[in-house]
Amino acid sequence: MPRKKVPPPDLTSADYQALAEFRFRIRRFLHFSEQAARAEGVEPRQHQLMLAIRACEEAAGPTVGKLAEQLLVRHHSVVGLIDRLAERGLVERVRAGEDRRQVRVRLTPEGEAALSRLSGTHREELRRTGPALEAALGKLLERSERRRGK
Repeated sequence: MPRKKVPPPDLTSADYQALAEFRFRIRRFLHFSEQAARAEGVEPRQHQLMLAIRACEEAAGPTVGKLAEQLLVRHHSVVGLIDRLAERGLVERVRAGEDRRQVRVRLTPEGEAALSRLSGTHREELRRTGPALEAALGKLLERSERRRGK
């Protein structure tokens, strides 16, 4: 079904500048994150996977499907990431209790240690650069709210 055409918003140069500044700040943090992951010896996607595993609130760990959903990638892509991290001893697969067909993923102690180092580094970077990111977002939202008359 074709999408309904929506008229372009009435944006000013200042609106574009605010959006560009916000995207720059996000990209700068993501670039930092990619470099930090590589310095720890993992690829950025592997770091994202490890973080998603650790953030899962299910005691048994997330399923591959849940991880694919979290990373916005296909099931087989997550399987490949898990395979490479398992080879390095950073994650392990665990069969679920009653349904032995279901596989859960969890970090090993080595994976926990690597993620802890990366997360500490990221928290420090956010302390350093977060105010500029927050200011850029605030300016962008302020312009948007003003435009809507709020």
